[in-house]
Amino acid sequence: MLELKQELNPSDRVYHEIEEVLAVGRTAWQHYLFFKSAVHGVCIALDGDLQSCSGDEGIYHEALVQPAMLAHPRPRRVLIMGGGEGATLREVLRHPTVEQVVMVDLDEEFVNLCRRLVPDWAAGGWEDGRLELRHQDIAQYLQQTDGGFDVVIGDLIDATEPGSPASRLYGPEFYQSLAGALADGAVLATQAGPLAVTALAGHRRARASLGKVFAAVHSYGAAVPSFYNLWGFVLAGDAGVLPGGVGALTELFAARAAERGLELEYLGPEALAAAFALPRKLRAALEVSGGTA
Repeated sequence: MLELKQELNPSDRVYHEIEEVLAVGRTAWQHYLFFKSAVHGVCIALDGDLQSCSGDEGIYHEALVQPAMLAHPRPRRVLIMGGGEGATLREVLRHPTVEQVVMVDLDEEFVNLCRRLVPDWAAGGWEDGRLELRHQDIAQYLQQTDGGFDVVIGDLIDATEPGSPASRLYGPEFYQSLAGALADGAVLATQAGPLAVTALAGHRRARASLGKVFAAVHSYGAAVPSFYNLWGFVLAGDAGVLPGGVGALTELFAARAAERGLELEYLGPEALAAAFALPRKLRAALEVSGGTA
């Protein structure tokens, strides 16, 4: 039986049994593996790290996208950084207020593989007239765009550690350059690695970088079974971008979802709001990086 060995941290590893290899190879930017798992369905790994599985990608992508989209009163223009599988695009386009989505993913070959091998993940998003798809470095794009984005979603590879080649995409200089492309009242959300009290360096770095640009920074997490971790995200915006308390946050998410005719089928308003109620020990560990946990 073929296996994918993934290092979760310096001491723990997970072995994913591969039922069938759908595609394997290397683009100009990264190694890819598409395979079938008996438990998790169709899975995608990049450079040996599991990125998404059909069995639970909806949990990850709803958690990544919907809090930021629902926090904004009327998101019209949205920027997706990365998101090659198309599922982030799917979640953004569910909002009828959206008039334009600019998706910037450097790796055109990988995006085309996803369009061919997991076309249903985008739920028709690739053909949606609101999409502008660009294959270029996101930093280069930010230098030429007119901006005006209401919401920004960062679905980039998990590279929050300072030694990673892509770590600049989670650094303060990058977020400073991004700030010039934002409309007033803009909201940003990014994936930010696992939330584990013993391994928070990457999440802290992303959070601290955002805290130098945005008035409010909120960490939250969702349990994604195929990741074997509580997965971390950061939402950032103006002061008061989110109401205090799980009850008020649930009411906000539920009201705006109802206004837009959205059924949040994976987590729903209650679980999305509860994702911001992190365990006390974890909140205390995050407070050293500043902002509102």
